[in-house]
Parts: sequence; C-alpha cells; structure tokens
Amino acid sequence: ARRVRRGDVLRNAPYLVVPCLVMDGSHTYGDARRDGAEREMFVVAAGAGVQNLLVALAGERLGSAWVSSTMFCRDVVREVLELPADWDPMGAVAVGHPAEEPRPRTERDPGAFIEVR
Repeated sequence: ARRVRRGDVLRNAPYLVVPCLVMDGSHTYGDARRDGAEREMFVVAAGAGVQNLLVALAGERLGSAWVSSTMFCRDVVREVLELPADWDPMGAVAVGHPAEEPRPRTERDPGAFIEVR
C-alpha cells in the first residue's frame, strides 16, 4: 500500500508530462562499446532536458515532481499513450500548482559538496 501511495503525486496531478528518449539522429557504429556510449549520451541528454523542464516550471511558479515509474513499464506506457515502439518513456513529471509555498531551506556551504582540483 505504501508503494502504491507513492504514485498519488501522478494520479492527483492536473497535468502529466511523459518525456521520451528517441534515438533519432543517433549514430550506429557497429560495435557494442560505441553503440552503448551513444545511447548513454542520449540518456544523459534526456535527463538534462527533464531537469530544464523542472527549472522552467519552477520559474513559472508551478510545482513539479519527476517520478521514474514509467521506466519500469515502458511497453504499457507506449500502448496506453499510443507511442511509437522506439520511444522510451523516461519517467513522468507531475505538474500543477503547489499545495503550499516551499519551506525555507538552510543555506548550504558549496565547499561541502564541490571538489575543486
């Protein structure tokens, strides 16, 4: 029950965005190492795109939450959303107005998590 409740943020959101990894434009090198690196590069770019979306939503004073669940049932998501077979759902982003203002955060010392060499 606790695990199912974690999905409430998606079920209760007024809008959902399902970012998908699409390998259009990628290169095929013919060896597993380079082909794997090409896909990995696209996965990193998709993550950066999701992060940019979250930042843009915050700039519009909208609440958002990225949830990875669609990555565990990609075939179901493709079928329900009628997506092409080569689109890989990369989680889902719940979007709506925040229930409350964010709590103030304590200031952090960047030296605690940034290493300069």
